[in-house]
Amino acid sequence: SAYIFVRSDTTWTQQAKLTASDAAAGDEFGYSVSIDGDYAIVGSTGDDDDGSDSGSAYIFVRSGTNWTEQAKLTASDANAADEFGISVSIDGDYAIVGAHGVNDYTGTAYIFKRDSAAWTQQAKLTAADAAEDHEFGNSVSIDGDYAIVGDYGVNDYTGAAYIFKRDG
Repeated sequence: SAYIFVRSDTTWTQQAKLTASDAAAGDEFGYSVSIDGDYAIVGSTGDDDDGSDSGSAYIFVRSGTNWTEQAKLTASDANAADEFGISVSIDGDYAIVGAHGVNDYTGTAYIFKRDSAAWTQQAKLTAADAAEDHEFGNSVSIDGDYAIVGDYGVNDYTGAAYIFKRDG
């Protein structure tokens, strides 16, 4: 599960406990989390909908003090061991989800866009120098027109971060 806390002055109080509507043992719901305003995203790397450990991410929306599940995100090309949801980030109408296990841990990241209450995959991001065991997508963040994706396995684990800019 994932927990929402709200701050009042210097005190933090639990507002909600988030769980997946289709929760199952081993899903690892809460592996990664991000929040922006009235929206939260929670990664679930062990979800098995598209094969063992294919992964998923869940969007929650706040109304008053209540948080409800709005959408379950999966990759359009999901496979077993992708671990989609290893990293998540949300900003306004956009969310990014890392899947470092794709193609023998070459990795990828997916951008989703919200239209009303529907979230649809808009882009699939990969590294220009992608290779096995790089784990591109192990970390992600999104802000406005920019997304950044971590790839700690590149250059013999020296690591790198890739910045993407949305155009249109």
